[in-house]
Amino acid sequence: MSKLDDLSSRFAALQQNHDELMAAARTAVSAYWDGDEQPMAALIDTLDALGTLPEYAPQLTDQALDLLTAGGGRVVGRRLA
Repeated sequence: MSKLDDLSSRFAALQQNHDELMAAARTAVSAYWDGDEQPMAALIDTLDALGTLPEYAPQLTDQALDLLTAGGGRVVGRRLA
């Protein structure tokens, strides 16, 4: 594969990612304007699919931590916006 072919492939992938992010951002704005309960869902899913979703460390209150410790439970599920 030549350097030009490699650059062309990388540019095409970058353009595809850009198009997906723009579509997700427009969907999020439309969902927000429509009063959707989770307007950021499409953008979050797209960022997750592209592997660029930022790390998230939820902040739990002392009461929540006590409940988890007392019940021996664990926090599971998917983060929502």
